[in-house]
Amino acid sequence: MTFWRFIFSFLYIRDWHTGQMEISRPRVALFSALLFLIVLALTLITVLQAPIDYQAP
Repeated sequence: MTFWRFIFSFLYIRDWHTGQMEISRPRVALFSALLFLIVLALTLITVLQAPIDYQAP
């Protein structure tokens, strides 16, 4: 078992016929969507926390 397979073991399911562990596409899709939402939230937080410099004309 590789290091990455050990860390992301929740992405794998056991195949009913062969008994081998294989990657689950729905789990990978949900994990990718969650990761994207976290990155988007952190980006929005960073942008919205920036100070605003206003100068009257």
